[in-house]
Amino acid sequence: MRRLLGLLLIAYGFLLAVNTTFPLLADLGGEKVTAGITGDEWSCQQDLLAPPYAGIYGNCELSWVIGPLRDSGRVVGPGVAAAVEASKTAVPAAAITGMEGYAFLPPTGLERIAGFAAPLVIVFGLVLLFAPRKRRRRGRGHSHGDHDHDDDDYDSDDNDSGDSGDSGGDGGGDGGGGGD
Repeated sequence: MRRLLGLLLIAYGFLLAVNTTFPLLADLGGEKVTAGITGDEWSCQQDLLAPPYAGIYGNCELSWVIGPLRDSGRVVGPGVAAAVEASKTAVPAAAITGMEGYAFLPPTGLERIAGFAAPLVIVFGLVLLFAPRKRRRRGRGHSHGDHDHDDDDYDSDDNDSGDSGDSGGDGGGDGGGGGD
């Protein structure tokens, strides 16, 4: 059950990362671009379910200028289709260097906080998935003559000088059987 919960947290953490951490990184350290429609035709995909916490943001095929080069790809973010439809000319976005073909609309409010939380959710899921599990022995209570048989509790005769008088046992027992 713990491993299943770990897998679910990892998957949810990646969903949060795609929807919140990447846009946050683009906004904080990416290059600011103005994305626009390249021609008369443009295509957008609508949001899937309820992003950013339970779905994936929609995206539009647009182009933008980074330095002297013109790049094209997907602009991802909340309401990107509505933003493109409203302006028809330009949408402010941010591109992460190294993620060719993707630009992100800047995150707002709670999305910024979730952007910082997503890596923590992934790490917690990895801990649940890969951390060694503590094993407990069942029926290890100390009642009705139960004896503790751990090797650590016994004194070994090999390590004794022979003068201690310790027999190496636990000195317990219930005194034998009870007659009829």
